[in-house]
Amino acid sequence: MTATGNVVPLHQPRPAPADPAVGGAPSEVLAAWTAWLGEQVDPIWRPGEWDGEARLFTGDVDNTGTAVYRCGTAACDGMARTRNLCPTCEKAYRASELDLKAFKATFVPVRNRVIGGQRALCRVDDCPRESAVWGLCSAHGSLRQKDLQRNPGSELDSWIACQEPYPSTSACSVLGCGNDARATFGLCSVHTARWKKHTSDSRGRRNQSVVTPEWLDREAPFLNVHQFSLAPLHPVARLEVLYALQQRDKRGQKIDPVAVRQAIAHFPDTAVSIATMHTARLPSPKQANVDAFLRETHRILTSAFDRSRGIEPTSRDVLNLSELGVRGIRGTPTHRAGDVDVTDIRQPWLRNVLVAWIAETKPKTAEVRRGLRACLAASRALDMRPGGGQDASVLGFADMNAVVDTFRHLPKLDGTPMGSKQRGALLSFFYKVLDYSRAAGYLDGMSASFARHSSHVVKAEEVTEDEAGKALPESVIAQLDEYTHLLGEDVSHGRMTPEQVGAMSRAVYELVRDTGRRPYEIAELRTDCLERVDGEWLLIWDNRKGRRLGRRLEITSDTVETVQTWLAVRKTVDLPIGSEPYLFPPAGENGIMRHLVSEQISAIIRKWADSVPVILAEEFGLDGERVPFDRSLIFPYAFRHSYCQRHADAGVPIDVLCDLMDHKSTVTTQGYYKVTQKRKRQAVNVMRLHTVDRAGKPAPMASATAYQARAVAVPFGNCTEPSNVKAGGKACPIRFQCAACPSYRPDPSYLPHIEDHIRSLKANREMAVIMEVDEFVVRNLDDQIGAFKGVVETMRNLMEAMGTDEREEVEQASAVLRKVRAAGGAAVSLPMPTFPAPRSGSTA
Repeated sequence: MTATGNVVPLHQPRPAPADPAVGGAPSEVLAAWTAWLGEQVDPIWRPGEWDGEARLFTGDVDNTGTAVYRCGTAACDGMARTRNLCPTCEKAYRASELDLKAFKATFVPVRNRVIGGQRALCRVDDCPRESAVWGLCSAHGSLRQKDLQRNPGSELDSWIACQEPYPSTSACSVLGCGNDARATFGLCSVHTARWKKHTSDSRGRRNQSVVTPEWLDREAPFLNVHQFSLAPLHPVARLEVLYALQQRDKRGQKIDPVAVRQAIAHFPDTAVSIATMHTARLPSPKQANVDAFLRETHRILTSAFDRSRGIEPTSRDVLNLSELGVRGIRGTPTHRAGDVDVTDIRQPWLRNVLVAWIAETKPKTAEVRRGLRACLAASRALDMRPGGGQDASVLGFADMNAVVDTFRHLPKLDGTPMGSKQRGALLSFFYKVLDYSRAAGYLDGMSASFARHSSHVVKAEEVTEDEAGKALPESVIAQLDEYTHLLGEDVSHGRMTPEQVGAMSRAVYELVRDTGRRPYEIAELRTDCLERVDGEWLLIWDNRKGRRLGRRLEITSDTVETVQTWLAVRKTVDLPIGSEPYLFPPAGENGIMRHLVSEQISAIIRKWADSVPVILAEEFGLDGERVPFDRSLIFPYAFRHSYCQRHADAGVPIDVLCDLMDHKSTVTTQGYYKVTQKRKRQAVNVMRLHTVDRAGKPAPMASATAYQARAVAVPFGNCTEPSNVKAGGKACPIRFQCAACPSYRPDPSYLPHIEDHIRSLKANREMAVIMEVDEFVVRNLDDQIGAFKGVVETMRNLMEAMGTDEREEVEQASAVLRKVRAAGGAAVSLPMPTFPAPRSGSTA
């Protein structure tokens, strides 16, 4: 306990770090560190793959923990990094005109030097020497060269049959190198060339005949795609990398020999210890997987280095989340969570309780980031209070008020305003961390007045009608559609080829755009997501957010084609473990992730949006030209907003759109129908000039007020009949046979409704004929159909006679008014008869 509120001091000052310069740690520290590593490293790790004496790793293709595979070509015994082709076959495939399947079945590689990762032997029977040229060893190759000079037409096979084998030669002096040595330096041809280059570079001469032990100790053997050597590293660094590899192995992470070899090559020869290197001094290779391996190795080693000196992971200023057992997005322990810097939390007690909450509750990485954000905000608020909030025991109600007030005005990290919902969630997260620490006994000395009160809330903000929303304009989506061929470019996704990644990215984009589903709902689609019922195609999806699974959505034939096209490509994909039931496979291969995740969709869409050459907004600049569109607004979820906005603008009734979006309440859907009073007045001012009467003659309203006050919306237009206007459109004397009424005032905004009504009347007429009703009923229906057709034809003709600008203005006004009616329920249903409830004891 401390004097500042009896807070348990989980976080203590970290001892001074080692010199960040390369190899700058004191010798006694390195000696203790080396001894500790020697106790932790497993000497019999991966028997059959790891040769500790030679410091050589040779990957086994049958070990699922090693990223090395047999070449997919049937006649090739080479090895590859992915489940596709080895480098030799890959080069030949690109030069051929065969498709991949035919190439794998028919191609026969020619290997004069390396077969299956081992040196090929001389083709002369019983000759134990390695091949060099023509499949012959150097000695037989020299003889063959002389023979060709004497007999230019000599056949190779006949010549080989007449040759005698040479005795075996000694092996190369480099550990792990099985090649034959030459007499000059006791090295194979490869290492002889390396030694000559080394002596030429370092000594300015090339005639040193004795190979030094120091050079041999740091020299790697000739390596194939499935091998790496730790020999080039300093002895301490060798132990460090071996320890890091074993830790990765325990976590179930694969070992990629090529990535390890490339990472080793990036360390300078003077690097004595990786654990004592400052993060800023780490190499920065361009390959993402190599860079990730280097940084993860550094995190593993710095944490281990601290533990070897008795420093716990929770006492560091920069927390290694994987070391603390933090979970990933799927709830499993994460291995690449990154670091969290808690030095900006100025109050030691607050820093302690945050670290304790992380270490003991094992939250997800996203929760850790939110907890840190909340505690940083609280720390800044307390730092402005008397005493800076350093003593937890003296904090009171006023201090909590100051903290809450900070959350009420908290901006985003980029300085832009943060929504009230997000600010309230962060405040709740701060209380969550604080409550846990109280319950765990870490804040026993803290005053009870420094706690949550009913007044400590972030009030929800009223959303103004003029708020732009997050829907992408249709013109922007149309521009993006022109560049779908760029989707998936420069995106790596597991073992998939660039062509397969492009096909998957296009399918994901089209589904997000055309179905309005959330990104995670698209990512979790299954291969059997299509269903055909009564001639209509349905998409089967799961609304996990609303806990409603197995939902059905009607989709177009284009969307069906999108899914089917991707399914055809998917058959050619080498699927990761466990991803067979899902439409889109994950990038990982360990079976933990079984399908694509929304974060990967976001990365694909954002990278694609940045690659599109030009995207123009709908607004114009001072020069009269359209300004560039803000690309930060292009993200997967924006297409869901666009889908909903598209339907709302088309006047789809709000209850129908609520079902399409699978919203729990129409309150959520209502936001897409909001039209400002200004836009509504503008639309009315346009539309009042284009109203017609039942005969199709122009009947413009005198003003916008007259349009609204002297008329009432009925199913197929406006009505000016006084009694019906007074009753709000529910007292039509002739039962909504509008086309026969002199009070009928339709306008172009009602065209879709009138056309729907014509179709309904036609269906009613057919039913009346089948029922053999009296002739006057059929005649009445015919008359209504003809009258409404005349109205539609008249308005269509009027629209066609307009200029382009005027017609566009009318269409935009029509969309606004349809949206207003759809949201407000202005469309009136035909009245249905009602019947009194039966009396008690009566029979039907």
